Amino acid sequence: MRTTLTNTVEALICLPPTELVVENEARSTVHRLWSLGCWSYLHPNKGHSSILRRLQQSDPIFNMGVDVMRPAFNLEHKYRVTMLTREDWTGGTGGPPVAVGKLLDRLCT
Repeated sequence: MRTTLTNTVEALICLPPTELVVENEARSTVHRLWSLGCWSYLHPNKGHSSILRRLQQSDPIFNMGVDVMRPAFNLEHKYRVTMLTREDWTGGTGGPPVAVGKLLDRLCT
């Protein structure tokens, strides 16, 4: 098996050629980065930058954006944790404390 050519094994097990898979992934990545505004044109006709130029010239659909959003991280806490003691639960009328009751009312309506 070690001396078998990669293309032969790919054909036998019905896999697409490795070169085409790698090229497709590169095109998808370039298009996604360009659509999100993360692609820089330092040297548009050299190296990796030429991939996008060739891609956009080959098919006009690659000039369109993609349906992808940049992730937005909001690290502010939108909740407050209240640690209750056993006395808070067992004292009084036997029901939950007022704050928990208000929260349950808000969630159930």
